[in-house]
Amino acid sequence: MVLGGLGAAALYASVTNQRTIIAVSADILRGQEVTANDLELVEVSANYQGGTPSEEIDSLVGQRALLDLPKGSFPELHHVGETPIDPGFSIVGLRLSIGRIPVSQLVPGQRVQLVGLDEANTVTDATVATLPTALDETSWAVDVVVAEDKAAQVATLAAHDEISLIVVGGSS
Repeated sequence: MVLGGLGAAALYASVTNQRTIIAVSADILRGQEVTANDLELVEVSANYQGGTPSEEIDSLVGQRALLDLPKGSFPELHHVGETPIDPGFSIVGLRLSIGRIPVSQLVPGQRVQLVGLDEANTVTDATVATLPTALDETSWAVDVVVAEDKAAQVATLAAHDEISLIVVGGSS
């Protein structure tokens, strides 16, 4: 009887000693902006040490996921932020029409090549920096990371609508 009473007391204490933390309510791919709709508040045991307290939800919203955050996971503040750019590289924004960007989903960190459609047919290695965003029914916007010495050339080709993006085999 004593053991039953202790067990009931322990169960009651574990249920009543809870705290509210933030959980992911829908898969968030790395590079994607975290929105309030992507997050939910859940109750966990007060003994659970992980997770971001509910009061810090504004610190997550509006940031970019630095890694994939699956539904049901508990995001930490270090899982979001601005994607860093290594020295010697630049981010270039591209607007690409259908047929100049693959239909398959591109993800940040994926290796690609940019092919100039000018007479030189310049090929530049790049890495996807953000998830492509549909601008309208015929074009997409995507940021790519390129070597700093190629950034102006890529931007010029993009401004003249003379560039295509291809996925490199074996890219992640």
